[in-house]
Amino acid sequence: MSTSNQTLPPHFDPLHYAIELDCCDIQNNVFHGTVSINFRVNEPSNKVFLNLRDLKLLSSAIEEENGLLIEPDSIKYDEVTDVAILTFVEEIHEEFTLKVVYQGAVQTNMTGFYKSEYPSPQDGTTKAMYSTQFEATDARKAFPCVDEPARKATFDVQITASSELTVLSNMPLKTSLELDNGITTVHKFRTSPKMSTYLVAWALGEFEYIERLTDKCIYPCENGDSRDVQKLPVRVYAAKGKSQLGEFALEVATKVIDYYSGLFDIPYPLPKLDLLCVEAYSHNAMENFSLITFRPTALLLETSVDASNPLSLQKIAYVVSHEIAHQWFGNLVTMKWWDELWLNEGFATWIGYYAVNEMFPEWDVPSLVMCKSHEVALELDSLKESHPVRVTVKNAKDIDQLFDTISYLKGCSLLEMVSEFLGADKFIRGVAQYLKRNAFSNATMDDLLGSVGEVCEIDLVARLSNWILKTGYPLLVVEETHDNVIRLSQKSSSSGSDSCKWWIPLMTSKALTIGKSELWDSSMSFTEPNKLMHFNANGYGFYRVDYKSKALLFEICRNIDALSSRGKLALIHDVKATASTEVLLEVLTYFLEIQDPYDYYVWAAILATCSELLLVFGQLSHFYRETESFISLIVETQLEAALSFLKNPDSILASSSDKRRALKAQFYEQILLAAGKVSNERVVTQCELLNDKKCSSITRQIVLSVILSQPNTSPKTFDDVVDQLKTATLAKKESLLGILGKARNPILFGKIFGLIFQAEPMDVQFLAEAMGSNPDIRLDLWQFIKDNYTRICDRIGSNPTVLERFVRFSLSNMVGSSLKLEIEHFFADKDVTTFDRALRQTLEKIEKSTSYADANA
Repeated sequence: MSTSNQTLPPHFDPLHYAIELDCCDIQNNVFHGTVSINFRVNEPSNKVFLNLRDLKLLSSAIEEENGLLIEPDSIKYDEVTDVAILTFVEEIHEEFTLKVVYQGAVQTNMTGFYKSEYPSPQDGTTKAMYSTQFEATDARKAFPCVDEPARKATFDVQITASSELTVLSNMPLKTSLELDNGITTVHKFRTSPKMSTYLVAWALGEFEYIERLTDKCIYPCENGDSRDVQKLPVRVYAAKGKSQLGEFALEVATKVIDYYSGLFDIPYPLPKLDLLCVEAYSHNAMENFSLITFRPTALLLETSVDASNPLSLQKIAYVVSHEIAHQWFGNLVTMKWWDELWLNEGFATWIGYYAVNEMFPEWDVPSLVMCKSHEVALELDSLKESHPVRVTVKNAKDIDQLFDTISYLKGCSLLEMVSEFLGADKFIRGVAQYLKRNAFSNATMDDLLGSVGEVCEIDLVARLSNWILKTGYPLLVVEETHDNVIRLSQKSSSSGSDSCKWWIPLMTSKALTIGKSELWDSSMSFTEPNKLMHFNANGYGFYRVDYKSKALLFEICRNIDALSSRGKLALIHDVKATASTEVLLEVLTYFLEIQDPYDYYVWAAILATCSELLLVFGQLSHFYRETESFISLIVETQLEAALSFLKNPDSILASSSDKRRALKAQFYEQILLAAGKVSNERVVTQCELLNDKKCSSITRQIVLSVILSQPNTSPKTFDDVVDQLKTATLAKKESLLGILGKARNPILFGKIFGLIFQAEPMDVQFLAEAMGSNPDIRLDLWQFIKDNYTRICDRIGSNPTVLERFVRFSLSNMVGSSLKLEIEHFFADKDVTTFDRALRQTLEKIEKSTSYADANA
C-alpha cells in the first residue's frame, strides 16, 4: 500500500464489476452479495488488494475461462485501513476475474447501504426505504472493491428484492423477472459507463415518481447510438404520497440539464436522471451518477411555490443545480485523488449558483453567493488552522474532513474570481475544453487551469498556484501618502499563512492608470486624482482590503449609494475584519441613509455583524449597548412597513408584478427578528397577538422566533412549540429547532438540552447552531456538554459528520481565554479523530474573538 495516502498497489486495475445483491432479508438489516471483478494486470503479483468494511467474506476465488476456481492461499484483513489481502500460490500474469461472495449489514447511520425509517404520508405507519451513501469511502461497506476515485470501471448491478418495492440504480432497468410466484423480483440494470466506486448507487422502497422530459433533443438514446437522440426523461422519486411535492425541483432539473448541456457543449452523459428523496440524510444531497439522492428539504416543497418561503425555493434550486453540475464536473470527469476534492465541489458550487442566477435573476444571486459562500470561506481561511484548497490526504478519516468550507466555498470563490477577471464566457469555454479532453477519466488542477489558460491565452497556473497550494489569502493594504499618491501593499491574512507573493486582481471601481489591474509584487504606488478608489469593488476577489487611509475609506462611505450590492457587502466585511469596533459602527451608520428593502443581503450582513458584536462583548460593555442602540435605530426606521408585512405578508409575496418581492419579504423578516432581539415593544406585542391566530407559515415562524427570544418566555409557551415537533414536517422541524435553541430564559435551558436526545440525529445541527449563537445559553450549554458528553456521543456519534457539526456549531462562538483552555483540556483525552481539524478551528475562533474583545475593550 502507498504510505502517503493509503491507496492500494497498482498491480491490478478493475475494469468491470458485476454486483448481484439479494435483499430479500433486508427487513432484518442483512443483505447478501456476490461481486465479480474483472481485473487488468499492470504488474504480475500473487496478491490481490481489496477495500471492505463491515462485510463478512463467505468465499472468494479467481474464475478461469474454463470454469475452474482458484481459491486464495490466505486472506488477511486490516481493520485500520479497511484492506483485505488475498494471497494466491502463484503470480497472476493475465487479465482475470475475481468472484467474492459475502454478507453485509444494512447500516443505520446514514452511510454505506442504509435504512431510513419514516411515517407513511398516507396512513402514518412506520415504513422503511433503503439507499446508498458511498462518498467518500463507504462503497466498501456494500461491496468489496478498489475504492479509489481514479480506479474507474464499468458496473452491472442486479438486485433481487420483494416485488412490492421499487428498485433503482444508476442506469435504466434492463430486465425484471418475477420469482416465487411473484413474491420477489430480480432487477437487472444496464451496464454503466466508466465511473468511480463512490458514485455507484441503488435504492429500494415504496416509491412513486413524477416525470418530465427536457426541452431539447440532444441526449443519446438507451441503445447508446449517439446518432439517435431523444429528450431526456427526468424523474423525482419519493415515498408514496410525496412525489407531487417535487414539482419545483423537477422543473429546475429539466431546465438546468439543458442549460449545462449547452454551456459545456456536451450532452448529458447518461440516458436518464432520477432525483430521489431519502427520508434520513445527514447531507443535503449526493451526486451519484444519474441517481442523485436528496435530503427531503433539499428536494421537496411542502406548499405551493407561491406560498413557500423564498429560502426554501432558493435552497432547492441551488442544491438541484449543484448536484446536476456534478454529472459533468465530478462524474464525467473526476479528480484523481481526494486531495483535489475542490475540483468537484468548488466547481459544482460556483456553476450551481451561476445557473440559479440565470434562471432566477430576481433573487440577487451574486449577493447571496457573497454572503453564503465568499465571506464564509474568507472567515475560515483567515485561521491558522485552515488548510490549502489542495491538501495532503493520508486516510479515510482525513478524506471525510475535507468536505468543508475550503473545498466547497473557497474553491467556488477562486473560480468566481478568475471567471470575473477573465470574463465568464471565455472561462466556461476553457472549462468545456477540459471536460471534453478528460471525459470518463480523471484529471488534476493543472489539467483544468491549463485548458482555461489555453483558451484565454493567459498563464493561469502561475496566477493561481499560491491560491490553491497555500493556506490563507492576501490582505491588500491601501495607503495615501502625498499628492494623491496611493500605495498598495500585500501581506498574508493570518500569522499562520505561508509567506508568499500573491497574484491579486485589483478589480477597482474605476479604470486605473497603471494598465492591467493586477498586483504581482509586494507593493506598488500610483497617482490618482480621484479619491473615490474602491478596491475589489464588487467583491469578486478573494482577499480583504485594509484602508489605512481614513480619507479614502470615508470617501467611499459618502458615495455608498454608488456601490453595487456586492460592493456594499465587501466594504462591510473588509471594515469588520480590519478596523476597530468604533470605526466599524461609524461606517455602518452611513448605510442608514440608503435603506432599500430590496438590498436584503446588505441588511442581513449588517444585522449579522451586529449579532456577532453582541456575542463578542459582554452586556456591561459600552459596545454592547451601542450595538443594541444601533439595531433599534435600524428597526425604528422600518417599523411601520415591517409590522404591515407581519400582519399581512401576502401584501408583498402575492404581488406578482414585483419580480423582486422575495428580497423585500426577506428584508422585513430580518427587521422583525432584529426587533425581537432588542425586545422592541410594538413588535413583541403584535407577535403575542398573532400567536393565537391562524396565520401563514412565514408569519408563524417570525412570531415564534420573536416570542421565544424574549428573556421572560414562559415554560408553557416553550412546551407548546415543542409539542409542534411531534407532528411537524422535516422543514418545520428544522425551523422549530432553530427557534427553540434561541430561547433566552434560563429556566428553559434544561428543556432545550433535552431536545438533543429527542430530535433525530440528522436534525440536531439546527438546534446546536441556534444554541451556539445564543449569548445567554452558551455557558450553560458548555457545562451540559461536559456533563453529558458520553451520552451525546452515544446519541449522535455514529455518524461523524453529525458529531462534528454539533461540536463546531455549539462551541465556535465562545469567548474567553480560560474557556478556550478548558475546552482544550476537556477534549485532550477524547477520541476526536473524526473532527480534530474542526475542533482546532473552533479553538482558534475562540482565541480570535477573545483577542478582538480585549483589543476593543
